[in-house]
Amino acid sequence: MKAVYLTQPGTTSDVLTYVTDAPMPVITDDQVLVKVGATSVNRIDLVMRGGYPGLQTSYPHILGGDVAGTIEEVGAKVEGWNVGERIVAYPMVWCGNCALCNEGKHNLCVNWKYFGMHLPGGYAEYVAVPAKCLIALPEQLSFAQATALGVAGLTAYHGLTTVSGLQPGQTFMIWGGSGGLGTLAIQIAKHRGATVIATCGSEEKKQTLRDLGADVVFDHNTEAVFDEVKKLYPVGLDTVMDYVGPKTFQQSFDLLKKGGQLLLCGILTGRETNFSIHMTYLRHLSIKGLYLGTKAEMEELVGLVAAEMITPHIGDVLPLSAAAEAQDRLVTGRFTGKLVLQP
Repeated sequence: MKAVYLTQPGTTSDVLTYVTDAPMPVITDDQVLVKVGATSVNRIDLVMRGGYPGLQTSYPHILGGDVAGTIEEVGAKVEGWNVGERIVAYPMVWCGNCALCNEGKHNLCVNWKYFGMHLPGGYAEYVAVPAKCLIALPEQLSFAQATALGVAGLTAYHGLTTVSGLQPGQTFMIWGGSGGLGTLAIQIAKHRGATVIATCGSEEKKQTLRDLGADVVFDHNTEAVFDEVKKLYPVGLDTVMDYVGPKTFQQSFDLLKKGGQLLLCGILTGRETNFSIHMTYLRHLSIKGLYLGTKAEMEELVGLVAAEMITPHIGDVLPLSAAAEAQDRLVTGRFTGKLVLQP
């Protein structure tokens, strides 16, 4: 089958190799074989490419947390799913046996596995997917659109609904709002009735984010974002979502109003930073980390998109063989929305 192999850790895309003779996945009784209609490129792919902290990866490895496609084969013990059905996969596999799974918190599973990280992912023509991870894909959603709803979309939805509980009339800001997560976070926040502030890296992208619903947009390359936001909201913001990391952490922290929330969901510029314990308790701030969300939340998000209340923004669709190019574009920011790969 077609696949893109990560052959070794590396900071550049030349460690990716496109092949046409990768072995087909062999499914277990509780899995289905999915013929991939589309996958997408995520920031976590770049982290994995460089060597994920604390994770032992066997090479060659297949990246890709997003899997959307058609069921090609059904395991002997799988019920309720048939060959030919269109699906999108919940990107996390939970064990069902740990204490947190027993509490119903499968998204916090101690023994979690993630496509493209612990398991072979979507940069391939076929993927073995546990049946419990399947979500039916409505006909009105394309496979490309569906790839935006797993890693990026679910993280945004979980962060703004369950974790922060963003309310109508509140203020929400996201750094780097032009990517897959940002373009959906803007729409989700607007759907929840918030005022949305976003940043991006060009004038063209600024207009795109306004079209998606952002109320205020800044170019973080040319404008003094912190100063400008402070002028508009001197008391501060209710919620800031930050996947950038140390580069923007202090500004995010300082932009919050008393009682505000900082949502951390990425390590783009590093894993560690310093912050003031004193100011955290004095200002009643909440610093919350998150990744992905629950399967039920992803199903809700699929429903919102099917009802045309939120629309994934697809920046470009490339062949799977162009995965290295897609990752290069992700690094340089030469895209808006989701970069999608199709076998």
